[in-house]
Amino acid sequence: MKTKLTKYFLVLLSFLAFSSCSTDKTMIAKGVNLNKYKYASIVNGQTIHGTETDIEIEPGIYEAIESTRLKMVGERRVNDLSHDEKEKLVLVKYAATSSEQKSSLSVSFEDYMTGKTVVSCRASNRSAFSRQKDVDQAIWKLRDRIIKVWKQ
Repeated sequence: MKTKLTKYFLVLLSFLAFSSCSTDKTMIAKGVNLNKYKYASIVNGQTIHGTETDIEIEPGIYEAIESTRLKMVGERRVNDLSHDEKEKLVLVKYAATSSEQKSSLSVSFEDYMTGKTVVSCRASNRSAFSRQKDVDQAIWKLRDRIIKVWKQ
């Protein structure tokens, strides 16, 4: 009986280890000089599927950007920037999906003048614990990716 319990416990631990996988990725467009950018503005509403986590995502992205060298500009203030400042502006767009199996967040940084995506970051989390924990972990992973790309 004790060996059956031990085997069951080992199978459960293996399942937990396997199911807590994540998929993270950062893409930087070829030939882009990220040092040219000085400003960022979050411009879109979020796309959330499956949960009410939208309230947590934008503040996490905002805090991540504030931890970089980029200066945040409110969406309503973009038109107040000079032409030279707009050439140094990236627009921040994000999306999120969450299900029982996985939570994924992605952020793209687009050149204001050209509309070209210069950076795209994605973070996902999959665990056997809870959807909310997955979303929280994905937010932290995405935050770390943003900070690494746009470091001081």
